[in-house]
Amino acid sequence: MHLTREEERMLSGELGEPVAKAIEVLVSVGEALGAERLIEVAHAHVSGVSYFNVGDPGLEFIEDLSRGGARFATFTTANPYAALAVYGSKGFNEELVAKQMRIVEALKRMGARSFTCAPYYVRTPSVGEHLAWAESSAVLYANSVLGAMTNREPGIVALMAGIAGRTYLGKAHEGLPGEVEYVVDIERPSDPSEAGAYGLLAGELLGSSTPLVRGLEGLPDSFLKEFLAALATSSPSHLAVLEGVTPGYRSVGAASAERVSLGRSDISRLYSEARSCSSPLYLVGCPHLSLEELEEVLLRVEGVERGELWLTVGEHYARYLVGVRRAERVKILTGACAVATRLDLLGVDCVITDSAKALAYLPKLANVRAFLVKRRDLLRMVSDLD
Repeated sequence: MHLTREEERMLSGELGEPVAKAIEVLVSVGEALGAERLIEVAHAHVSGVSYFNVGDPGLEFIEDLSRGGARFATFTTANPYAALAVYGSKGFNEELVAKQMRIVEALKRMGARSFTCAPYYVRTPSVGEHLAWAESSAVLYANSVLGAMTNREPGIVALMAGIAGRTYLGKAHEGLPGEVEYVVDIERPSDPSEAGAYGLLAGELLGSSTPLVRGLEGLPDSFLKEFLAALATSSPSHLAVLEGVTPGYRSVGAASAERVSLGRSDISRLYSEARSCSSPLYLVGCPHLSLEELEEVLLRVEGVERGELWLTVGEHYARYLVGVRRAERVKILTGACAVATRLDLLGVDCVITDSAKALAYLPKLANVRAFLVKRRDLLRMVSDLD
């Protein structure tokens, strides 16, 4: 791999041991993937910060970096951490909470600006800007909606990229493809949840291929966010070209692409009535809600009759929420992720959510059953239970 003179100095340790370690990791990964050089990035985003995901080894690694003087050289955000809320009357033990907060504080000492799975709400990348993001749903949003360019980085690589201010020149940094293999026509969704359901099915059908997607033009941001988050759940791709949305989409050819159509009859199987839920948790905010979405949800919820409603947003919104009215049994969690939390340890027996991404991940990561409903139906359900 070709390195600039400055990068050689970084690798030799002239700029400190943490920077040398970071460059060493980036060079090793880049060479393994055939990258010719490193590129500077304007924004890094680190994943894998929930204690339930990384455990003691991850905690020790991040603290060692922080104690060793590691600091982020570029604007850096991090994924949300475990939801440390009390559910009903049950919370996590003090040791677990303390370990989670040690991870958070170590990343803050290194310079992390906020904890969220939607870093584009903290700092919106510009078209053509190079990033090093590790949260898959954010990667697809950055590339597909904003026209930025980021590899779908592993968490450790994004962490090193934040320290070095660079990442390897991967395929994602080359821009849009000349041709796509698939064109996906979707029946226009009427709810963010439907958009997410289409994304989940599209990813299952297309695998790692980059599709051209028709049917999302002119829809609110929440629809695009849910579609891409769910697509990232079921596909390893870093990009979906959205007709009428993705900057430069007209330059992408589709003359020989295979056509796929998805309608409401296809996604109907993902929706099911919640059964035998004695203590349901209603979850909205996977990915994190924008401030506008949060305000809209709060206006539509008068109260929660059974269980609790959790609304998750980025930590950077905390200052806007002081004094915000919320109904009984409604919790706004900043910087937290319910999906990356062992909800079963809190006594949650099922989660009812509008997120197709959460539907896929909750049984695996949170160890609870999950049921998908449309957002408008969920907001009616919470205060209208028999």
